[in-house]
Amino acid sequence: MFCRTISLVAFLVMVTAAQVHAQSIVLKDGNRIAAADLKVSGGKITRNITLSNGIKAQASVALSDIMLMEWPNPKELIDARNLMAAGKAREAVAVLQQGKDFFRQFKETKGSPYTEVVFAQVEALDQAGDFDAIYKVMPEVNAIAWGDDKKIALRIIKLNMERRNSTDQEKVLAEAESLRDQTDDSNVRAKLSMTIGDIHYKKERWIEAFDSYLRVPVFFGSQTAVVPQAELMAARCLAKLERYKDAAAMFVRISQSYPGSEVGDTAKKEFLSTTGRENKPDKPPQSGNDSPNKPEEKAKS
Repeated sequence: MFCRTISLVAFLVMVTAAQVHAQSIVLKDGNRIAAADLKVSGGKITRNITLSNGIKAQASVALSDIMLMEWPNPKELIDARNLMAAGKAREAVAVLQQGKDFFRQFKETKGSPYTEVVFAQVEALDQAGDFDAIYKVMPEVNAIAWGDDKKIALRIIKLNMERRNSTDQEKVLAEAESLRDQTDDSNVRAKLSMTIGDIHYKKERWIEAFDSYLRVPVFFGSQTAVVPQAELMAARCLAKLERYKDAAAMFVRISQSYPGSEVGDTAKKEFLSTTGRENKPDKPPQSGNDSPNKPEEKAKS
């Protein structure tokens, strides 16, 4: 068993190294420039070269000389996903901005991951709740021709923007529920559950909001980018329902699960208003739900 584990680790290391090595720019003359030898600064592209006398130097690379990019699994996307899963959406936004700044020079180059980085950043901004920044990047996002999966994800982001400003929250809620019921995609359903929860939360329907938020970690736990915020909002709902002891326990677990993150730090602060307080007796149901238990994921009709 130990030998198999070592072999698996070695294999993963080799695969990772191969992927990094594969990141390169292919010139029209057939030469390749590895990622490690490439530098972008001030809108200029340069490469590391070794002169005949052995001295290291840098040479300019013209965009017109580049045929394509071979750049699988950009580090910025991987790092951003890991940060999102750790509840660090704002840090993810900053990492993706670095990726945008680098890949912007190559956005018209075949194989460039620029648009993927652009979309990942707008999703991270949505998760961070930075709607002012979203408004600034939306003209560029709207100008890009997206595939069907991205179109749905973009519609969810726009629904969240509408939710923020619309006077007709029920209309936004109805569209979100309709979209959710039309898809089996767990990523889409998880994000729409967040949108639906946010609308209920804004309308002070705490039980419905709790059910929607809790649906994310219970049924869509693999969608790690949205789980931290969903858990935080579920804990907030418990506090609003005066389930202080339950909320305190949840805030503690969140702060321990996501240390050093915006979500974890917020949970620590909000724990202070619930610690030492007992749950209030159950109130009459606000709706069809009697108490904030784990939600049931309804099958699509």
